[in-house]
Amino acid sequence: MYKKTSLALAISAVCASSAVFAEETFTFDEVVVSATRTEQNKSDVSSSVATVSREDLDAEMNSNLKDTLKYTPGVQAQGSGRFGVSGFNIRGMEDSRVKVMVDGVQQPVPYNPGASQQRKYQNTIETDTLAGIEVNKGPSSSLYGSDALGGVVLMRTKNPEDVLVTDGDEHRFGIKSGYSSVNSEFKNTATWAMRKGKWETIAMFTYADGSEYQTHGDGADILGPDRGAADPADTQLYNGLAKVFYQANDNHRLGVTFEYFDYQYDSFLASEEGYEIMPGFMYTDSSVEDHNKRMRIGFEHEWVMNTLMADDLAWKISYQTTESESNNYDTTNWVSNGFPIYTDRIRNRQRIAQDDSYQFDMQFNKLIMADGHYHELTYGGSFLYNDFALENTDHFIQSGTGAPPSSSPGSTGLPNATVQQWGVFVQDQAFLMEEKLVLSAGLRYDSFSTDPETTDGYGVEHESNDNDAVTGRIGAVYHVANWLSPYAQISQGFKAPTVYDLYYSYSEGAIFMGNPNLEAETSLSYEVGFRGKGKIYQYEVSAFYNQYDDFITSKVIGQAGDKDIITMVNIDEAKIYGAEAAGTILGPQGMYTKLSIAYAYGEDVNTGRELDSVAPLTGVVGLGYDNENKTLGALVNYTMVASKDSWTEDDNVEAPSYSLLDVTAYYRPVQDLTLRAGLFNALDEKYWLYEDLSGKNERTDFDTQAGRNWGVNAEYFF
Repeated sequence: MYKKTSLALAISAVCASSAVFAEETFTFDEVVVSATRTEQNKSDVSSSVATVSREDLDAEMNSNLKDTLKYTPGVQAQGSGRFGVSGFNIRGMEDSRVKVMVDGVQQPVPYNPGASQQRKYQNTIETDTLAGIEVNKGPSSSLYGSDALGGVVLMRTKNPEDVLVTDGDEHRFGIKSGYSSVNSEFKNTATWAMRKGKWETIAMFTYADGSEYQTHGDGADILGPDRGAADPADTQLYNGLAKVFYQANDNHRLGVTFEYFDYQYDSFLASEEGYEIMPGFMYTDSSVEDHNKRMRIGFEHEWVMNTLMADDLAWKISYQTTESESNNYDTTNWVSNGFPIYTDRIRNRQRIAQDDSYQFDMQFNKLIMADGHYHELTYGGSFLYNDFALENTDHFIQSGTGAPPSSSPGSTGLPNATVQQWGVFVQDQAFLMEEKLVLSAGLRYDSFSTDPETTDGYGVEHESNDNDAVTGRIGAVYHVANWLSPYAQISQGFKAPTVYDLYYSYSEGAIFMGNPNLEAETSLSYEVGFRGKGKIYQYEVSAFYNQYDDFITSKVIGQAGDKDIITMVNIDEAKIYGAEAAGTILGPQGMYTKLSIAYAYGEDVNTGRELDSVAPLTGVVGLGYDNENKTLGALVNYTMVASKDSWTEDDNVEAPSYSLLDVTAYYRPVQDLTLRAGLFNALDEKYWLYEDLSGKNERTDFDTQAGRNWGVNAEYFF
């Protein structure tokens, strides 16, 4: 007989609980994993955890990673366009300060060298394969180690039980096809799941073909910097996921996972046509060919031990490789003092970044019973070895001077480096007073080191960086009644310095020097809140205060001629505080209402300036309907975002307020066929995301988001 894993049970429960329709069988019970690394009723968790189920993703027609968290208070997926989603923002913390994991496998930290030729982000994830997403909205290093300074985003891909509908032997096939007008994308996903005896399998394949993401009204379709339309592009996506599980006996379950993601983006940079970096130096015919890939192979084992040491053990080992290749083509002409230096020089600035990692994770669980109470003890460890490499090459296809074609190593600004991290943790979840009082505490030790090596593109020698950190967490929940459960938590986080933080060097315009002696960034969070539920409602209100120390930032430390000498140092302190509220109310005849609001304020303590990364006040009101048999339904979401006019720099342009109306609906003419349609930004609002205006002194149509757009899809299982 098939035996579900704890994680599978948890996400399945999340998916089941988030279907909000007024039925007698409906409950608001919800199970989460991210807050404690074990399945827990959300009501027993002493911190804020956001969940997005597979049913949520389908109902909201989220066809890309950026849209998956758009209705989640205090959380945003950021970035779009050529390089896609750049990362996640949790209560003002972003980039490498938020940890991202897929099926328990850590994703590489984002890499942004500053220039426009290259990015490497955590966006090689296909949403059709996801079973659910959890976001732990606060420092989580006592459970997950480095990079969980601001929180953790956990994604789980589908397992066979997420597709199969019986407990016995079964084969099930599915096909999902859809179109999205915002980027003229056609997407098709095929699914096969099987259970036969002790074996279970799932295989999924996705292919998508599209173009650039539109700006509002598609903007002015002209060449040059005044262009309002997005640069024309062609995109292709391939994604494959395969899992095989074997239930050897009642005590042992083995699994193998293979995943491959491949995304290609080809674009003519019409907005850069005729761009002059300085008088007499002009760019024309600029185009890009980007190729992002991710592949992982994993083996996992679950062992029901039932010993004094532990009730069960889950361990997994994974290999993952990610690669970002950007080919940047342009034609340049350079005239100095009336004399041509070169004419029609054609080049390709090829930029390749790669992360290869080996990861191991092990977790023991033990239930300890005592008079009137019990403890859930969790302990284990993790190990990561990551090899980071850059390869920059400048190919001169046509020299512009009559010289033959040539290629030469381009400066990378960074060395290749190996990163090694390991940690051990322990956590106790105590249920006292007949489970009315839940106490939790956790402690983790982490060691991390970075070892650089010189390359043709980086000749500066640096020392390795070695450090460690101890983080803890303590929290409590008290169940006064079903309608009221106050909670409080104090937690710590840390982020080890990245390769970029430690070793970035550059000498054009200014002199950047690496600093291998950086310390880890740290955070301390205080959170209080209360939640409750009844037959027709659930709600949660929370307030938080987060303090961040040893922030890594750049600092001018001297002069060399007319150039500043800049390095990275631990000096900044920051604080972010705010409040969030969310609730659901069930109405008559299948109607329901969802409400959420998030407020945060962030400040650089040293300068008194507001933090650019903190989102403005945001609220979402959702009105939905599902008929009794769930064959017909609709959801209307109205999002309101306040303006942001306080930035680090005084000349940063204001991000105006805006409101968005999204409408989605579904119809099931037969049991296994679902038809969906959606109208997004239905009021055709012209708006800018605040993060797209950070560091800019004017708003342009080129930076706007899409106007009114629509999507449709159909899914059939047999």
